[in-house]
Amino acid sequence: MRINNGAVMSFRRSSVVSVVVGMLSVATLGGASATADPVTQVVAATDTRPNILLINTDDQRATGTMEAMPKTVQFFGAGGVTYPNAFVTTSLCCPSRTSLFTGRYAHNHGITGNGLDAEVDALDQTQFVQAILQDSGYHTAMVGKYLTTYALSRDPEHYDRWATTTGGYQDVPYNVDSSIRTIKGYYTNVLGDYATQFLTDFESEDDQPWFLYVAPQAPHSGFVPQRKYADAPVPAWDYPESFNEADISDKPESWRGKQNAERVEEIRQSQLRTLISVDDMLRRITKHMTALDETRDTIAIFTSDNGFMWGEHRIFPDKRHPYTESVTVPLMIRWPAQVPGGAPGSTDPRIVANVDMLPTLLEAAGATPTLDNPIDGQSLLSAPPRSRILLEYFKSPDSAVPPWKALRTRNWQYTERYNSTTGALTGREYYNLVADPLQLNNLLGDASTANDPNVDALTRKIKRIRNCVGAECP
Repeated sequence: MRINNGAVMSFRRSSVVSVVVGMLSVATLGGASATADPVTQVVAATDTRPNILLINTDDQRATGTMEAMPKTVQFFGAGGVTYPNAFVTTSLCCPSRTSLFTGRYAHNHGITGNGLDAEVDALDQTQFVQAILQDSGYHTAMVGKYLTTYALSRDPEHYDRWATTTGGYQDVPYNVDSSIRTIKGYYTNVLGDYATQFLTDFESEDDQPWFLYVAPQAPHSGFVPQRKYADAPVPAWDYPESFNEADISDKPESWRGKQNAERVEEIRQSQLRTLISVDDMLRRITKHMTALDETRDTIAIFTSDNGFMWGEHRIFPDKRHPYTESVTVPLMIRWPAQVPGGAPGSTDPRIVANVDMLPTLLEAAGATPTLDNPIDGQSLLSAPPRSRILLEYFKSPDSAVPPWKALRTRNWQYTERYNSTTGALTGREYYNLVADPLQLNNLLGDASTANDPNVDALTRKIKRIRNCVGAECP
């Protein structure tokens, strides 16, 4: 059922969605339109729309981190579905978050790096997930980090309630419903305070569903664990063969020095200790949801804005590179009403991505908005599995890492690297992920040509989709 512009409808809520963001796969919704503002189209009969809890950590890699979050794994993993092949289409904070909110690739939404203040200021937030849901009758709230370089004095748009920050761990300045002030205490605990408060406030109008976005600082650099966890034991890590890789002659020249294992281990342990507090916060939020009788009908998704390297291929801890540890993130979805992809406690091997989050949530909410631009992702609830995905990185003002594009399947990955100034092709990498899951042997950089793939065909594929829009995207 479609609704005319400006129509007002009321709904009786009977189910809830809670989302902790990792990555999703979603069916393309909407198309190009001359309408400036999205008008949400909803199925009206009996409102069974879910509440939505979206939790998005910062710089959390998929492997070796969830072991520090047993409560989260129990709630989202045992009660939902885990997606081991979850990707971010651009492995960097601001582009990835914008893709999460819009369902669009960075080459389409225009936020290609961090520190692009003018581009962030120009974003049309009426096309963001919170705006669409708010227009369809959802309460909306957020706590934590929004977009990199988004000024603290600037209110996040299309939220009814908010407690936002620009980062930090202890005694951090917040914008709380347009009031700027420093709040004493550990950042993650304060986010839990506001998240539970907003949920309680929304309960007073329980006929409306809610959308709550929770974005902790952890485990981003700064690495200040909560005092009680400063020396907490963390799971051991078996250094893979890719750590300080012995021979990197088949890889780009942008790095050569071996990483200090003690320093990398210090960073790894600090990251995990900050995540212990996130685990506590999520347990607190989900217990509060249970007390409000909101858990059973909630869809919950847990994810991160990008992965993180721990010295693999001699790369200093970072998140901008076309390797598995950088481009993959945790993703778990819990929705007792309709778990997408399998029964609770199962694993869904589909290739999914952050651009899939928006279409998945809109389908769950029964919303069919009129948008100015096509959505590039697809819904996990209805779309067939994708066989491949486009990954991309652009030159960012805060780093010297050059741009690249990659095409990834379950079995292989092909990457092209480009000159930051001219855009000229500077290198290629191809990995057989079945025989070489650690990406040790670039088949286009070894001494043999017998094992080379058809480079011309791969180049044509990248060229055909590198600027894809909507249904053109793989």
